[in-house]
Amino acid sequence: MSIEAKIISPPNVCTLSILLGFLIFLWFQQFDVGYNLQAQPGAKNITNHKVVILNFDDSFKTQFTQAKPILDKYRFKATFYVVCKYLDNKKGYMNWTELETLYKEGHDIGSHTMNHANLSDLSEKSVRYQVGQSKGCLQGHGINATSFAYPFDKGWDNTTIVNIVSKYYDLARTASSPLTFLHCDGWKDKSNQTDCRTYTKNGKLNYANRYSIRGWSHDLSRQVNSYDNPALFDRFIQVVNSQSKYNINGTIKAIPIIIYHRAGDKQGGDSYNTDLDLFDKEMKYLHDGNFRVLTMSDLAYDKKSNSIYIK
Repeated sequence: MSIEAKIISPPNVCTLSILLGFLIFLWFQQFDVGYNLQAQPGAKNITNHKVVILNFDDSFKTQFTQAKPILDKYRFKATFYVVCKYLDNKKGYMNWTELETLYKEGHDIGSHTMNHANLSDLSEKSVRYQVGQSKGCLQGHGINATSFAYPFDKGWDNTTIVNIVSKYYDLARTASSPLTFLHCDGWKDKSNQTDCRTYTKNGKLNYANRYSIRGWSHDLSRQVNSYDNPALFDRFIQVVNSQSKYNINGTIKAIPIIIYHRAGDKQGGDSYNTDLDLFDKEMKYLHDGNFRVLTMSDLAYDKKSNSIYIK
């Protein structure tokens, strides 16, 4: 056979199959890579200036049965703050199998005490039990909780309580603000801080530090302001976009942390419950707006700069 004949001969079936398979692989790969990049936590200085952290408090069962499918739909992960004694013991709350499923699927699990106790009302011994034993309780199920949430927004301003919390957890979250500031410098009416040191040079507890990270209670906002769903959705949009005046040129200085409780659960009435259609609408807004949705475990503390950063 001549050289010319070899050149114009069509490739055999085997070669065509290999080539076609490779092209199909590349076609799918481009979508996987793009989607994964959006879901991954950012670096210390990320380029996307829109970041949101989702929290669920109290271990309600509807967080697993109702909210989780919507989170899965948009490929979002959240932090679930767990009351250990509620699991397997209290009607309307998750069991250990459900919680372990969340953890295995990449959600972050944090501690919310053993009994959802108001730490400010307890003795030091009882605080140690509520804070420390809840860490061990989760560890007993293979879950390493690195952050803590104060029940009822109480205890974050008490030196004794903060000292105990700091022995077990890297970070702790309270409520009462739409934004948390990574350098703890955004509350000029309450503090002149420029970093997140836990104590002043005189040993006084600072207003803002890594054990008083603030979140916005979605459900309390409805209760206090008597919002219907459209009004609460508008407020949600205001909160998640309030970071824009601080996060410029890809540098993240402020992050909204959204706190939910019940989801699609009418057993408890409208108290601390988010309608599922509203929740889906809010998650869609984050997804379509290209917000980077993180968990509390994506935050860390830099001891050199005394500031919080995104890993």
